[in-house]
Amino acid sequence: MMRVLVAWIGLSVVCYGQVELSDSPRSGAVVLAPLFTSDYQALWCNPANLGFVPETITFTLGSPMEYGEYITQRHWSIGAGELGASIASDALRTDQLRSIVLQVGTERFSLEDKRQLANQFAGRGIAFNIDALLLGVAYQSSGWGGIALSVRDRMSAEFRLNSVLSRIAFLGRLDSYFDSTALNWQGDTVGYARQPKRYSELFDSSRITMSWLRDYAIGYGVRLVSGSGLQLYGGVTLRLIEGYILLDGRIDNRTITAYSAISPYFNVNYGKATTPSLRPGSGLLPVGSGYGADVGFTVELHNTWRAALAMLDIGSVYWDGNVFTVLDTVLNGMITTGFSSFNIFAEAQNITGEGGYFKWSGLRGVRRQLPTRLRLALSRAIGIERDIGVEATIPLEPTAPGAPPFYVTLGTRYWINAQLIVSAGIRLGTIAGWALPLAIQLSLWDGRWELGISSQDVASLILPKRPVLSAAVALARFHF
Repeated sequence: MMRVLVAWIGLSVVCYGQVELSDSPRSGAVVLAPLFTSDYQALWCNPANLGFVPETITFTLGSPMEYGEYITQRHWSIGAGELGASIASDALRTDQLRSIVLQVGTERFSLEDKRQLANQFAGRGIAFNIDALLLGVAYQSSGWGGIALSVRDRMSAEFRLNSVLSRIAFLGRLDSYFDSTALNWQGDTVGYARQPKRYSELFDSSRITMSWLRDYAIGYGVRLVSGSGLQLYGGVTLRLIEGYILLDGRIDNRTITAYSAISPYFNVNYGKATTPSLRPGSGLLPVGSGYGADVGFTVELHNTWRAALAMLDIGSVYWDGNVFTVLDTVLNGMITTGFSSFNIFAEAQNITGEGGYFKWSGLRGVRRQLPTRLRLALSRAIGIERDIGVEATIPLEPTAPGAPPFYVTLGTRYWINAQLIVSAGIRLGTIAGWALPLAIQLSLWDGRWELGISSQDVASLILPKRPVLSAAVALARFHF
């Protein structure tokens, strides 16, 4: 069990994962995104906004002595290599979190360190997120609407341990559950329990999930109503999805549900278990496929009030490669003494055992729902391209891999001038309790080139004890 657990966490460090799904983090649309995000970025938060008609924004009127200040909204948008990543924990300090991400904490844990970490993780966890745009292209017309295409990778993970799993993860056979020891035929000390219990009983209320999906998306949005101070937009996104990693393990009410489907590239060892869905090879091959859809609406009243509603990730993925499930059995016989450092990769190599802790069973396939969620937003304009508002994300499939928590954001989007946009707010309901998202977007060459940087929680840069690390960057975003 320890070997598999460490391997799972090791994979999550490679792939990062989920804090809350960042539906549009790249150029800084971290607040009020369903209301204002346009072009290909609307594919991930509200496809209705593809229907926005490109217009020239006037900040300062010209005069006989001065030209004035304008920004031209262009029809074509293209972007590549936009990246956002976050990691957060309600169990670790910031320095411990940084050690995991940067793999700099190679010092060995003392027995007291192990006990302290076991206490820290009891009933708590860690979550990761990475979101990468490989390519995005959009065209927004003056009459018939807008269309966009994108290829995007999204990876997410969450690990939440109950007190027993936390102790065994960090203490191994030194935990009190293993009340006896013996030597095996190789001379290793083995801890065992004289009254062993099943996983479902020991690890109740624990969760280990991770997914890596690649979306090939096409979306269309159009203005449905125009007149009398009312503008109504509607849109839809369709997705073809490839899956490379599925880990979905949870124990609730002493019932274990656990599935695994991992690309052969990662060479995961399941011991002697076999599966009818074996995917041979060694490359980064997909082991799942599916379809998804988004639907959204945006309404604007008298150029002052704006409201948005979007339902995202409607659909599922069928995993049919290297699919395994875990059967409930007793936990007994452990050699390892648990994690000894934050160097996850070294720990994974040092854990002993031959995959015998879990009893794996192969499957032909399993279908898992996408993390369907509802995004609602409302804002009021307080000047030229300056808005305040509120938005909420509501999970509709809370047990799906990658499902976000319910959270609410109060925020503002402020065009300081034609070249600089700042958006910021306060978000309630994240794994760290609250967060301060902040984004800065710079527009150059009369809006032809945009650069953006953002953070899901800028407070972590100011407050030393914030257990959150987050950043997103977009350097290749063009309009013409």
